[in-house]
Amino acid sequence: VSWLFNPTRSEITSLDSGNIDDILNNADVALVNFYADWCRFSQMLHPIFEEASNVIKEEYPDKNQVVFARVDCDQHSDIAQRYRISKYPTLKLFRNGMMMKREYRGQRSVTAIADYIRQQKSNPIREVQDLEEISSLDRSRRNIVGYFEQKDSDNYRTFERVANILHDDCVFLSAFGAISKAERFSGDNVIYKPPGENAPDMVYLGSLTNFDLIYAWTQDKCVPLVREITFENGE
Repeated sequence: VSWLFNPTRSEITSLDSGNIDDILNNADVALVNFYADWCRFSQMLHPIFEEASNVIKEEYPDKNQVVFARVDCDQHSDIAQRYRISKYPTLKLFRNGMMMKREYRGQRSVTAIADYIRQQKSNPIREVQDLEEISSLDRSRRNIVGYFEQKDSDNYRTFERVANILHDDCVFLSAFGAISKAERFSGDNVIYKPPGENAPDMVYLGSLTNFDLIYAWTQDKCVPLVREITFENGE
């Protein structure tokens, strides 16, 4: 007896061409299940995805904090084509409407999916309490350091949004107030510290409230032209 998916079992949002942009753009984090009803593995994932959604909604009740959504790729082939979905099921993570490069490839279990979302909701920026911490950074990594007068500012919110998207590619750090004052001689400041003990720092010179500009600059620094292809980042 084949198992039929019942879409009324949970509050998972069904996406179509009319609502997808509005729902994803307003979600801090969205995990989208691209599925096909005829696919056995899609059928197996449905109840797991639903239960993980129920677990997370208990922890993040604000509907815009975390959204679990689904796309029937047979009915909405235009959406599947838009996001280059070629296998089912595929789980993609979105932040404020932007699809992350790496799809979810962890275990297909309630615990694993819930833990993945908790990880995505954790703060991607480490706040330093002393500038001495900056001098002892791991210089084998790509580091982006933001120096801000205060955390409650448009400059920091833009920086935080960029860090949420690129935290898998760079280490993000921040310092505030009196601790960061020495690095804020001309205002809030963002610096890239490339790999290598003697590699010179690079300063971001654009507007700190212009997301597109600072995201492009940071992505250029964090994502090298030549990278190793792995199972996790193949997409």
